Amino acid sequence: MNEHAGPPVTTSSEQQQPDAGSHHRTVAREGSWAGMFNLMGAAIRYLNNIILTRMLGPAHYGLFALANTIVTVVAIPAGLGLPTSMVHFLASGSSAKQWPKVRWMVKAAFTAAVVASLAGACLVIATSRWISALFLLMKEKQLSPAQLAFQKENLPSALEILALALPFLVLYAVCAGGLQGLRQIRAKVFIERIAHPLLFSAMLLAGGYFFRSLPFVLVCFWVAALAVFLMSAFWFRKQLRSLPKAEGPLTSHWRELRAFSTPVMFMNLLGYFVLQSDIIVMGIFRSFAEVGIYAVASRLAQGVSLPTDALGVSLAPSFSILVGQGDSAGLKRLFHASTRWLFLLGCGVGLGLIFAGKLILHLFGKDFGAGFVVLCILATGQMFSASLGANGTLITMTGHPKVNLANSLCMGLGNLGLMILLVPRYGAVGAAMAAASSFMIVNIARALEIWFILKIGPWDRTILKPMIALLIAAIAGGGTFYAFGPWAAAPVGLGAFVLLWWTLGPEPEDLDMIRRAWGKVRRRQVEPR
Repeated sequence: MNEHAGPPVTTSSEQQQPDAGSHHRTVAREGSWAGMFNLMGAAIRYLNNIILTRMLGPAHYGLFALANTIVTVVAIPAGLGLPTSMVHFLASGSSAKQWPKVRWMVKAAFTAAVVASLAGACLVIATSRWISALFLLMKEKQLSPAQLAFQKENLPSALEILALALPFLVLYAVCAGGLQGLRQIRAKVFIERIAHPLLFSAMLLAGGYFFRSLPFVLVCFWVAALAVFLMSAFWFRKQLRSLPKAEGPLTSHWRELRAFSTPVMFMNLLGYFVLQSDIIVMGIFRSFAEVGIYAVASRLAQGVSLPTDALGVSLAPSFSILVGQGDSAGLKRLFHASTRWLFLLGCGVGLGLIFAGKLILHLFGKDFGAGFVVLCILATGQMFSASLGANGTLITMTGHPKVNLANSLCMGLGNLGLMILLVPRYGAVGAAMAAASSFMIVNIARALEIWFILKIGPWDRTILKPMIALLIAAIAGGGTFYAFGPWAAAPVGLGAFVLLWWTLGPEPEDLDMIRRAWGKVRRRQVEPR
């Protein structure tokens, strides 16, 4: 595919409209399920973090967050971009009924993932003490002898135990990508968002009273990763058996797989680095207690991206299919509608986090209330990103992963530079400013690239109503916050946002999806009777 030309345009508008409506409904339906699962997963992860912070305290929790971030960074290149490749090739191959190619891609992806993930685990184990020494090097003058001894003793063992879980993390991500490519969106989201934190939390609750220690937490993490891999492999194998059998020999597609997965791998690595380099740089320059407080605020702010994650899993195959059909008009309508939905939902979550942030942070322990300013900065950056839609997904699924790779490379390096500049002087607030700036800049760049490549902007006139509602709700909620506190600000701000948007008038697509969702709820209430 030519990376500098948009998809061809079909000439029959009569044929485009039903297909576009079908994709709107599919994305909304599967996205709503994914949203529900994402919400459940987020609630479980927040519960998980509350258990961990109450069990370990800021310092031990900061150590766990840092070790987990390092292992996750290694897991991304160990995954070779295969989870996203599975989405692309299985969705397009199934749509074109290229069953031999689908079968070959599955076999090749799992073979490569096993080899690469085992190599990544061995690398982390072999270099764990060197990594610990590197993180100590920049903090020797800031930490007491007891704090230095704590990090030197505990960080290597934490890395080694978490590294044992790395192959399972990679393999269940590949299974989840395959399920997404086959449009099993609910299964994919359950595996990625709910299964691991749910099992992890259950084990922590079951044994936390007797084993309140970091080694127990690490072992629970490993066992949960193994269990989720076995579950996802069973689920994915069951779906593969339902596909038509591939007749004849399986032709090799290594070149095509490498061409797609390699830039995706680097894009994901740099994208994750943009999101998580703050934890790593904080770990280099600040104490583990500060890392723990920052990590909690950062993970709360990521709640703003839950709608993007939810709709993204259903948008990815739909984008690929529309491009394969040459339906530029349908692609444009879907992108505009999904951007409006993401903006509405992301801003709703963001306003709630900002206005009720002080109350939420105290659930993790009194020391974590210091992260309120960090939470506000990061949530604002995420809300801005949501306003530009699922632009990264659109760029990749329309066959331009190298463009996203260039974005991630520039923004990753820029983010790292800002972190190194701001964190030593301003600590957690500096890290939040650098991370939020990176979110905003990379999304502006993607929006401009989509315009030049596909001639599609992120907004149409329908975005004005949510923007007006957000502006007025922010003023009303902010005034209430300073006058009466967070207890009153959260309901006032959120209520004003929803009421104003509804008063200004939802779009026909929005009303259609709301009616469908409400109809399903009513049917479920009536059925048992």
